[in-house]
Amino acid sequence: MKPDHKYIVGISILIFITSFNMAIQAEDNVIFSRIDPAGDDYGPGNYKYPQHQVFQQAEGLFDILSFKIVELEETYEFQFEFTKLVDVWNSRYGFSLPLIELYIDNEKEGSTELFENGARVRLNPEYPWNKLLKINGWWISLYTPDDRGKNVVDFSVSGDDVPWVLKNPKINVEGNWIRLQIAKEKIGSLKNAYLYILVGGFDPFGYGHYRGVRDEVNRWFFATENEENIENAPRVIDLVVPPEYSQSDLLSNYEENYPQVEPVYTGNKNKFIENGYYIYLILLVLLSAIIYVFEKIIIKRSGVKEDAEEEQESD
Repeated sequence: MKPDHKYIVGISILIFITSFNMAIQAEDNVIFSRIDPAGDDYGPGNYKYPQHQVFQQAEGLFDILSFKIVELEETYEFQFEFTKLVDVWNSRYGFSLPLIELYIDNEKEGSTELFENGARVRLNPEYPWNKLLKINGWWISLYTPDDRGKNVVDFSVSGDDVPWVLKNPKINVEGNWIRLQIAKEKIGSLKNAYLYILVGGFDPFGYGHYRGVRDEVNRWFFATENEENIENAPRVIDLVVPPEYSQSDLLSNYEENYPQVEPVYTGNKNKFIENGYYIYLILLVLLSAIIYVFEKIIIKRSGVKEDAEEEQESD
C-alpha cells in the first residue's frame, strides 16, 4: 500500500474511533434503556380505542416506544418516547391522553399491592415497590406505600396545595418525548432497581385515574368484545416488559384474577444491546468493507497506470 493510501485509511479509522468514543461518553450516564415494540397499545392484544373523535385522530396515542433513565449530578431524568403525543384538552404539561405509572422497587421492604387498583393488575410479590411516580398532563405525583388515601382528581390542583404532588416539576414535552427530572434524594438509588412501567388512558374521574374497559365498543372507554371476565380485564394499555416476557401473554392471563405483571431490572445494562451500540459495530464492518474496496480500486488503477508508463519508457 502506498503512503497516500495508508493516510486515507488512517484518517477513516481515526474518524470512526472519535465518533464512537463521543457516543460512548454521551451515553455513559444512561443507567437504563429499554425499547418497547411499536403498535402494541392494545393491552392483552385485542383492545380497541374509545370511539370518540379525540381517540381516533391517530394511531399510537398510548403506545410507548422506549424508556430511558439518565443519571445527572443531582437528579434522575426519566425519558418516555411515544408513537404520538397530542394535547386535545390543553393540559398543563402538553399531553392529554396517556397516564404513566412507574412503580419502583429499590429498597429491602415495600408493598406488593398497587397504590390503587385502577390498573387492574397484580405485581410480582418478589419485587415490592417503595416509590410510585404517577405522571399525567396535569400533575405529577410521587407516593410511598404509606401515602395510600392521598389522591388528586381536580385539574386545578398544584404542588402548592398537596405535599405528594411535585412542585414545579422539571418536565419537558417535545415532539413525542416526555422528559422528567426528579431529585435523587426523593427517589433513592436506581442502580440494580426493579421497575414496573404501566401506561393507561388518563381519566381524571376514573378509578386510579385509569380509563375503563367495557365489553362492547364505547365512545369513552376501551373495548374488548365478547369478554366473559370483564371485571378482571386490565386497564393497562401498554406495558414495558423484560425481554423474556410478552405483554399480551402477561395481560391476557386474567381468567380468575387480575393478571400479574413483571418488572424490568436496571442492573442488566449492556450498552451494545440496550443503547444501540450494535449499530456502531455494523458501521465498523461497513467502513472496513468500503476501505477494502477503495484500496483495491486504487491499487488496480495505479497498477494499470504504472504498466502503461513502463511500456512507454520501453518504446
